[in-house]
Amino acid sequence: MGFFSRTEEAPKAPPNKAKRKECWDARDKFFDCLLTNNIDNSLDPKELDNVKSKCGALKNDFEGKCVATWVKYFQEKRYNDLTRQRYIEKLESEGAQPLPFKLDNRK
Repeated sequence: MGFFSRTEEAPKAPPNKAKRKECWDARDKFFDCLLTNNIDNSLDPKELDNVKSKCGALKNDFEGKCVATWVKYFQEKRYNDLTRQRYIEKLESEGAQPLPFKLDNRK
């Protein structure tokens, strides 16, 4: 092999319906464990030991059954959704009201 040669891997096929269901089930079990143990951000370096000790096996199962990009996306989305919901609850507790119109004008 020369310096500029590279080995090409065949692109992986996207997960079929059964594989997606396995992924989502593993994700849900992992997220239930996080919720039970009051862990909001499973990607936070400060929480990694806590995640590993309390939900390590479920995290490994989740990572093993899902595409790597999905694993990161699901964890980021979970944290963002929790943060958003808590912010909405805080605003509502302070008397905030929904806007009488939509801000998004996309069709």
